[in-house]
Amino acid sequence: MKKINLLLIALFSTMALTTMNSCSDPCKDVTCENAGTCNDEGLCECADTYFGESCETNCVNGTYDAGTCGCDAGYEGDACDVESRADMIGTYSGSDACSTTGATAAYNSTVAASSASASADGILVTGLWDGFFINTITATVAGVNITIPNQEPDSDGYTIQGSGIYTDGTIAWTFTVTEVFTNGVDQCTMSAVKQ
Repeated sequence: MKKINLLLIALFSTMALTTMNSCSDPCKDVTCENAGTCNDEGLCECADTYFGESCETNCVNGTYDAGTCGCDAGYEGDACDVESRADMIGTYSGSDACSTTGATAAYNSTVAASSASASADGILVTGLWDGFFINTITATVAGVNITIPNQEPDSDGYTIQGSGIYTDGTIAWTFTVTEVFTNGVDQCTMSAVKQ
């Protein structure tokens, strides 16, 4: 009987120790991915560029800070893995409504990705102002907003600057064309629909 009692005591002691050890290890059922480590509270501490409950999401084009991925210029999405300009790329049709030259018939313009920019925020625009500019117009993208800095694409005395907002396949352009020698200004708006 003593042997059975000692055996039962040993068995219960082993079970109690196992139970206490599993209760005291907050990382027992926690799996941290991508070189993340479990802390004393049972939470994953992620390596640089990763975030999420299990460090499962890679902050591809950005920096992880305070629980979110802060995207580099030209990128968006939870992991900064989507180029903001991607949906904008294509051929558009629309007509200008300008302060000096008036309205135009519908014409085509294009938006293409710029490889000249070090980041993914650069685009090239052709066809604005009823196709007047022969060379491409450079612009940058931040989310749905497009910025055309002041420039003289054709080196012919005509400059353009403005902005655009991309929404569901349409760019609402607002731009100003200035004739440098006479200071003639033509302020235009255009709703360009992706084809």
